[in-house]
Amino acid sequence: MTQYTNSFGNVYLTVQHDAANQWIYNNWQGLLSTDAVIQGCQGVLQVLHATKCPYMLNDNRAVIGSWNQANDWIEQQWMPQALAAGLTRFAHVVAPGIFGQASAEAMHQRVGNRFEMRLFQDIEAAQNWLQLAQVQVV
Repeated sequence: MTQYTNSFGNVYLTVQHDAANQWIYNNWQGLLSTDAVIQGCQGVLQVLHATKCPYMLNDNRAVIGSWNQANDWIEQQWMPQALAAGLTRFAHVVAPGIFGQASAEAMHQRVGNRFEMRLFQDIEAAQNWLQLAQVQVV
C-alpha cells in the first residue's frame, strides 16, 4: 500500500494491490489539484506496471470538488500508459457532489472504447462488476 500526501501532509490517495480480489484499489480523498492528480496517477501506473493487474477500482467517494483540469493529462498521458501496462476494466465510484460526477463523466467520454470503464454510485456495485468480469474470463 502506498499513500500520497499533499503539501499540508494530508493523504489524498492510497493505492493498494488487492491480490485477493485481483484488482488495484485507489482511494482518492479531499480537494485534488492537477499536480496531485498527476502525481497520484503516476503512482497508480507504477503499481499497474509491477502487478500487470487488468482491473482497477477507483474510489472517489471522499473527493471534494472537480478534477476536470487533469482530464487532458489523464487522456493523453495516463490512458495510453495504463493500456500498455494491461488495464482492461476500470470501475469508477463517483464523488457525491455534482462537480466530481461531472469530472468522472468527462473522463468517461474521453476513454471511448479504449478500455471498459463504468461509473458507479456505490462501491458494492463497482466491486460486483469487476468480480463478474473475472468470472467471465475463467
